[in-house]
Amino acid sequence: DLPGIADQFGMQLFGELDYVREADNCERFRELYGDWENVQVPAACCTLTREKVLVMEWVDGVKGPWPGDAGIEMVRIGLRCSVDQLMHTGLFHADPHRGNLLKTKDGKLAFIDFGMMSDVSEEDRYGLIGLV
Repeated sequence: DLPGIADQFGMQLFGELDYVREADNCERFRELYGDWENVQVPAACCTLTREKVLVMEWVDGVKGPWPGDAGIEMVRIGLRCSVDQLMHTGLFHADPHRGNLLKTKDGKLAFIDFGMMSDVSEEDRYGLIGLV
């Protein structure tokens, strides 16, 4: 359904420019994955965030690619988290590129930039499982 895909892309693009929505996405993602041992999700300051101003916790980290065994571990963490997003919770970080993923000093994978998120319905998640 090419028109449907184009519509979804347009909605995501314009939705990414709404920082109130992005802060809400961040808090939802943090609630689901912030307690994972090897994942860091910054806190959004929703009380200070507005449509054109996003306020959130600073994360110190290094963008990938990460060399050696540490890099392989970051990929493992990212894959585990992405599969859980698609198959379990349904809240999917739809923009996991090297600028939105950081390796922290303590070896955690930090997710940042929550402008492009998708809610995958339970029906669609079961469909994905059926494909495997």
